[in-house]
Amino acid sequence: MEPDRVGRKIGVGVRVASGMLRDRAAQTAQTVRQEAPTHVARGIKAASGAKRGAKRFGESLWGPFVHAGGVLWLEITGVFFAIFSLFFVQNAWHLRDAWQSGPQHGKLLMYAAVAAVFLYFSVSSFYRAYKKQKKRAQQH
Repeated sequence: MEPDRVGRKIGVGVRVASGMLRDRAAQTAQTVRQEAPTHVARGIKAASGAKRGAKRFGESLWGPFVHAGGVLWLEITGVFFAIFSLFFVQNAWHLRDAWQSGPQHGKLLMYAAVAAVFLYFSVSSFYRAYKKQKKRAQQH
């Protein structure tokens, strides 16, 4: 065989083989594109279900701790506000003689006002804890 002839035959064979390879690659890509939405949809549904399951597991595990911690935090906050309120009520009681007039009249009014504000904070904190506990009891 002549070298020119061999090169032509090998070149033709390589071109035919590469064309067949390109056709098969295009067919495979087309079938993957057609089947991809179903596989992707199945994968998304499975991932979504796993995500929901993990979220529910976390809620069931940590939910009671979070709820109890929230209620306890509101009650502790209410106690501290009540302590501050009692402190200001005590100071106002010491200045009760200055009700009508006197040099301590301004302090008496200030102590009474601040005591009322802290008393409101204390009561509202306990009320919020009560409502939160009641809401949780109604859910279960």
